[in-house]
Amino acid sequence: MQFLVVEGNRRENWEKRAVQGGVPYHKRFKTMLRLLQPQAKVDFAFPADNDILPSTRKLVEFDGVLWTGSGLHVNDSSPAVSRQLSFAEDVFKRGVPFYGSCWGLQIATVVAGGKVGKCSNGMEFGISDPIELTEAGKNHPCFQGRNDRFHVLSIHRDEVIKTPENSTILAKNKHSKIQALTFKYRKSEFFGVQYHPEFTVSDMAYISRNMAGNLIEEGFFNSIEDVETFASNMENNLNLPETISDYELHIQEVKFWLEYALKSNRTRN
Repeated sequence: MQFLVVEGNRRENWEKRAVQGGVPYHKRFKTMLRLLQPQAKVDFAFPADNDILPSTRKLVEFDGVLWTGSGLHVNDSSPAVSRQLSFAEDVFKRGVPFYGSCWGLQIATVVAGGKVGKCSNGMEFGISDPIELTEAGKNHPCFQGRNDRFHVLSIHRDEVIKTPENSTILAKNKHSKIQALTFKYRKSEFFGVQYHPEFTVSDMAYISRNMAGNLIEEGFFNSIEDVETFASNMENNLNLPETISDYELHIQEVKFWLEYALKSNRTRN
């Protein structure tokens, strides 16, 4: 088994995150994958920077591609974004099973002809409003075992506002009408979520402290003390929904996607 994890952030940003005590997104994905598939080989790609990327011939060797979150905005015209859109197109062309969290969902959506814009309800942060599965979501293999309403960890300012052709919306909540989406484009089948299954409670504690000023300004908290209480509760698993405090429950969409991807890949080959 071999998977490719695509980092959505620029190197300067994920390296800064590491220096400050946070875990870069691509490394968090690797840790998650090793938990779910201990024997898997995990490679990385960094299209936001001008790094050499796997060729289209190399891409077919992977059992799946997983795209991380990012602090970028998909509608920006910067090279860091355009390189990612171009690389996502290559993934679709090669028929590799494709998964995306948050930014990964947005990148795949735009490449396939959909649209992404600012969240109409502002930023979604922290413990989400309950995620509700659509009828299609209740029957999708990646959501097997999920209750109709469950909580996740989330942070995003943008959201899908127009789906690609032949898309199926799998989940929604009060904040965003599209919290999970699947579609086929070119030769690949994509499954993605707007939230972050890969996040641990420690990741959310780090993010809240790092963004404390902005979060207070935007009304999520009243003071630094409130931010610290939230972060501490995260780190100590205090008063958290089970789907967040139990990491294996939080990542189960990815678990079932991996099983589905491996089955699809065997059929493809």
